Amino acid sequence: MKNTLLLILLFIARIDLFADQQVSIPNLKFGKPTQEEMLMKNYAPDSTANAVVLCKLNDVEYRWGAEDFQLYYTHKVRIKILKPTGNSYANITIPYYDNKDSHLRKESITQLEANAYNMVDGKIERTKMTKDLIFKERVNDDYMQLKFTIPQAKVGTVLEYEYTLISDFYYLINSWKGQQEIPIAYEEYNVSIPEYFKFNVDMRGTQKLINEQKLESLKFFIKGEQYTCNGKTLIFKGIQVPSLKNDNYVWCSDDYCTQVNLELQGIEFPGSLYKSFTQTWEDIDKILLDDSDFGGRLKMSNPLKNEMAALHLENKPEFEEKVTSIYTLLKSKIRWNGKYDLYGNRSKRLLTEGTGSNADINFVLMSMLRDAGIKAYPIVMSQRSNGILPYAHPSIKKLNTFIVGIAESDTSMAYLDGSVEKGYINILPPSLLVNRARIITPQGNGNWINLESIGKNQLKSLVNASINENGEITGARQTVYIGQYASSFRSKIYTPKDSTEYIAKLADEEHITVKGVNFKYAHSFAPQIQETISFEKQSTKNDNLIYVNPLIFLHVSESPFKQSERKLPIEFPYPEQYSLNVNLMLPNGYVIDEMPKNEVIRTNDQKVVCRYYATQDNNKVTIRYIFSLNKLLFLPEEYPELQNVWQLIAEKNTNMIVLKKI
Repeated sequence: MKNTLLLILLFIARIDLFADQQVSIPNLKFGKPTQEEMLMKNYAPDSTANAVVLCKLNDVEYRWGAEDFQLYYTHKVRIKILKPTGNSYANITIPYYDNKDSHLRKESITQLEANAYNMVDGKIERTKMTKDLIFKERVNDDYMQLKFTIPQAKVGTVLEYEYTLISDFYYLINSWKGQQEIPIAYEEYNVSIPEYFKFNVDMRGTQKLINEQKLESLKFFIKGEQYTCNGKTLIFKGIQVPSLKNDNYVWCSDDYCTQVNLELQGIEFPGSLYKSFTQTWEDIDKILLDDSDFGGRLKMSNPLKNEMAALHLENKPEFEEKVTSIYTLLKSKIRWNGKYDLYGNRSKRLLTEGTGSNADINFVLMSMLRDAGIKAYPIVMSQRSNGILPYAHPSIKKLNTFIVGIAESDTSMAYLDGSVEKGYINILPPSLLVNRARIITPQGNGNWINLESIGKNQLKSLVNASINENGEITGARQTVYIGQYASSFRSKIYTPKDSTEYIAKLADEEHITVKGVNFKYAHSFAPQIQETISFEKQSTKNDNLIYVNPLIFLHVSESPFKQSERKLPIEFPYPEQYSLNVNLMLPNGYVIDEMPKNEVIRTNDQKVVCRYYATQDNNKVTIRYIFSLNKLLFLPEEYPELQNVWQLIAEKNTNMIVLKKI
């Protein structure tokens, strides 16, 4: 875990210098794009860009509302469309907080304007967005979103839009993201803060921002009267900021995005005592324990008490057997609805409706385990797709779900979650395998847990086959899928339709004819699945030669790392091991003309290793192939080596035995 954190910190701390600036002072006046902007054909720092943000201006300031301070966020954006795929940037979605049941604090959007500018007969023509192109829709109980489309967007168009978001949450300044999917020529972020509010400033990311600060007087109008106080304006500028595109093997690109976060440290109004808002993770623990929808549900009674009695757990002394029986009963009563939550919301309707979020199910699970005399604790986290949980900046906002930690003994713990349907104990969905999760205890003395490497993830395959003088291979493959391999494979064959599709895909990809197939533990709540298939396959025959790939079933057909360079780290989901043993009987009247060489392919740190051993014993060839991955995070600097290793592994998977007729 320490090595993983160090790699992330090194990546975040790495600062790229600015490229030469094309324009030192951009056009900051909205409503009047320049001839240069209108005639622009491509963006020199990134010729591949389908669009570029020419100018982005974001201002945040405090104003007095009806009864309290409010935050006013002013957004102004100018975009140039360079390629047809850039037309999508004329469609904008703005989320904002507006709880449907609460009339307290909320957010709203005002002063929305948008225009498209095109060159028509040598002149700049403006097309204004009309109200019929603006829509509001509810996303969930807490959030709304405003959607609008700027008309007449095409290659060459300059788009402009601006709006103001008003927030009652004056103590929470939204994070500012300084990178997007497209490059940004110039951006500026100004935050004006009255002296009453003390904020900690956290800048992170790979791109350097120009950072300035100005002291100034700020004015407010409260009930018609003007008030003045001291304050400061924080100014952040970015020039020629490169795009930040999501990539494969990255859980959350926002973890590496250039950004500015302001955390409220305290408030001190005239005539009042200083009030600290600085929180520790211990404070977060207490907040959760005091919350009726979290801590209150940790005390809930077991709704399946009568059904549990029929399990006769007293006759099941083994820990794993008890937990398996309890979880199987639970999932027979309540199905996961596909949602991850931090709080329980539907306890009264869970059993009658038979469905709930992972949090709803987890609270019931803990009550059942408690009745069985097994200690269980919530382990809160930010899912991988939600971003890394910040150690240095405790925030309940970053938490979005929790799993259940089950005490096997005083020194060991197993893990389960209500979303587990095709996994097992310690076989959680990969999005939950975070390196920073926090166990919450009744005493409030929580601690950190790394879930990246829980459980074993292995595939073990044995192939016994023979090849005849016509190059036809017949044989059988026996495979044991363990851990994440089992969960993934179970998803592929769970229904008859799934199974049929899996067999058809396997036959197509491996160029085999499947003659028979059998699965064991396919529908069980178990840590593994066993598969046996019988097959036929035609190898290549040319005159007196037969060409056969002795692996028969390939591990890596092509490398997933094809781009020449990489800007983001590579994040693998979990450690794994893949092993394949092949016994291949050769036809009479043939000898081996060429044989794959024994080889070990690995990274310098030996965290990715592929071993390939080929031996011959009379007319039998034995292949032993083992691949292991024991490191989950690789920095961009390590990409060339990783790319090369993966390419070598893919090439090794194509090695042939050449048989020659005698």
